[in-house]
Amino acid sequence: MDIRTMKHLLLGFSFFLISQSFAQDNNQSKSACCENKDLSPKAAKGNWSTEATFFAQTGSNSLRFGISDIKLRKFIDNNTVFRTRIIANRNQENTVIAQTMGNMERSITESGFAIAPGFEKHIQGTKRLSPYWGAEILLGVNDYEYNLTNSKDGQTFTDKANFKSATQGAYVGGINLIFGADYYVAKSIFIGAELGYGYKIQSFGENVVSSFDGTKTDSRTVPMGSEKGLALFANPGIRLGIIF
Repeated sequence: MDIRTMKHLLLGFSFFLISQSFAQDNNQSKSACCENKDLSPKAAKGNWSTEATFFAQTGSNSLRFGISDIKLRKFIDNNTVFRTRIIANRNQENTVIAQTMGNMERSITESGFAIAPGFEKHIQGTKRLSPYWGAEILLGVNDYEYNLTNSKDGQTFTDKANFKSATQGAYVGGINLIFGADYYVAKSIFIGAELGYGYKIQSFGENVVSSFDGTKTDSRTVPMGSEKGLALFANPGIRLGIIF
């Protein structure tokens, strides 16, 4: 899913939340105009919240659901929030590659971990809709490992050989401005969406390649470079959270 698609989904979702919120608030104000109780389902000073961002990934493979990050919030007052996102992933793939001379066994392992502390400033919305802006600092590391047995060059079959490629020292850091909205579907239960703009520095580390041909081992280290700059980002998933 590219960034344009993400932006369209988030904008459409925001318009839906706003229209639904105004409609529900109008109906509730008519029925509760004479009551003095605070019927707001929103979080308030002293509350904590936890939430997870769910995504659905499509493409050449079958539809896959998952969690992209988990966030913890502390409401310092009704409008000011301290937050921390934790992003962790690990994917492992094992494949048998058949060739005329024999089978090669391939394993790929990818993992990453990042933490992003920050703050939010909520602005006046409606009884159920709580838009906000804020900022966060992102720090993370990534690992990648590729193994191929019965091959010394990572391509063709060689009996009892081994090829390995591992990335070391890869990291990412940056600072992001964030914009989002929470929509409270019930008391202390909300859904939401978020996008932002930030400056990112990413190092792809070094790729350590080693090969064993059955008698000796050769190895070499290849720098993978880095990149930095401003970028628009959006999480294509939907956040689901609870207040406690």
